[in-house]
Amino acid sequence: MKYKQVVKLIIDIAMYLIFVALMQEHLWDGLHEWLGIALFTLFIVHTILNFRWYQSLFKGKYTPTRTTSAVINIALFAAMLCCMVSSVLVSGKVFAFLNLGGARIGRTLHLVSTAWVFVLMSLHLGLHLAPFANKLKKHRQFLWAGRIIAVLLAAYGVYVFVDRAFYEELFYLTEFKFFDTDKSAALYFFETIAMSAAFATLSYYGKKLLQMKSRQTKI
Repeated sequence: MKYKQVVKLIIDIAMYLIFVALMQEHLWDGLHEWLGIALFTLFIVHTILNFRWYQSLFKGKYTPTRTTSAVINIALFAAMLCCMVSSVLVSGKVFAFLNLGGARIGRTLHLVSTAWVFVLMSLHLGLHLAPFANKLKKHRQFLWAGRIIAVLLAAYGVYVFVDRAFYEELFYLTEFKFFDTDKSAALYFFETIAMSAAFATLSYYGKKLLQMKSRQTKI
């Protein structure tokens, strides 16, 4: 793996883990905001490192797979921008000195945009799992174990999605984000990962299905 690819991978993993951590209630407000700044800094670096992708948007033929990927990526970029703007509006520590106002609309935008960033980020992750899955195929003793773990994790993620009524945040059916205070930070983190795995699994197999249909069409 080339140096640039390693850097990209490290940044992507860091962004993912930070965002999952930011979805917890167990963070002190100041830490939440500073982690948010770290996330958005990494997002800017990520965008710069992948700028060629944006340049290629109006080039070449669009297959169903490429179209799906482009829609998810553009939507993720837009949701992240909304998340950044709303973070400044609701800031009670780091950016409080700006006194911009708009806290109410900021809370609404932040609630909805963070939920969509989470979903789109997870779908984006699933679109890029193929290289890692292909490596597992070379080690058949791990292949089925990996598949079983992925299915169980995704199934639990669907349960968490319903149990948390996460769809209410996505479509602004609630004005507040509720947490189960009886759950530990570790359990809440794991459940968030499981919910992410459900969306990643959906996009991973969805991509495979689109590619399969494209090959059949060519035949």
